[in-house]
Amino acid sequence: MAALIIEIQNRHDHRFYKVTKSTLRVGRALDNDIIIADPSVSPYHFNLQQREDGRYELRSLADENGIRVRGKQVNDTISLERLPLSFEAGRTRVRILEQSHPVAPTRLISCRNGSACIFGHWGWAVLLFAAFMVVSSLETYLSTPFMLTWESFGETLLTNTVGVIVLAAGLFVVNRLASHHWDFPASLSLVSLILIASILIEGVIPYVNYIFTTDLPGYAITLAWSIVLMPWIIGWFLIRLNHANVLAGAVVVIAVLVPNAFLNIKAVADRYNLLNDFSPAAFYSDDLVPWDHRLQDTISIDDFAETSLQNLKSSTKR
Repeated sequence: MAALIIEIQNRHDHRFYKVTKSTLRVGRALDNDIIIADPSVSPYHFNLQQREDGRYELRSLADENGIRVRGKQVNDTISLERLPLSFEAGRTRVRILEQSHPVAPTRLISCRNGSACIFGHWGWAVLLFAAFMVVSSLETYLSTPFMLTWESFGETLLTNTVGVIVLAAGLFVVNRLASHHWDFPASLSLVSLILIASILIEGVIPYVNYIFTTDLPGYAITLAWSIVLMPWIIGWFLIRLNHANVLAGAVVVIAVLVPNAFLNIKAVADRYNLLNDFSPAAFYSDDLVPWDHRLQDTISIDDFAETSLQNLKSSTKR
């Protein structure tokens, strides 16, 4: 029989041990061949015993939590004829596999071959954070309907700064829990990019609504960004870039998706009275922007009256 490997799956890592003895004992006691520091594991939990034909068999030694295979308690000796074999010793997951068992493909890390990368470098993180501050400051200046003072402008900048740092810290903690990887610059870079994109999208929406003379395109863009693109970017960041667990990354994406989806769908429902027969308040367009771009030049009332009279005379002559 080929050489065996015992895999101990912990929350933070997987440990592999090569079976080099005919009898190998595993448990929490310090005189075991493999020691598992889990209080739910017995001092002597199980052992592997090689038979005369060269095959191994697994036998439980624990009187407390024992061995569970597919959720069922197993007290009998298990012959290791079909590998890999997965089971639980207490709360610890264990796998027994052959040494020739294939491993997962290597995951490429970002910024390989010395190329520039916007994630994982403090230089890019500071640059993107500064870019967000410039964009948000410009957006605040242009969208404020009253005269800005340095005091109010500074309060807005302070609020934006604290908001970015808090969001980046939240993503940093989530990334740590999902991938066991500390990388605050990457979190700061991603949050800055997402917020910059959000500000630019919010600036484009009024023009799109103006051109199409309806706010449906704006709602469609908002839903696509908040429900599709933003969760996809966060999932890519956690799973592909930082190699987080797929399930943990999916949970984070869903946690981001659900509130955004609810708020945006509710806004559409309120706007078009999809849930009520009677609108409690009149809807007013909020698509005004500082730049008063028009598809045609504005004409005065006198010019409009004169043009109308000329058109009326010409149509009368016909």
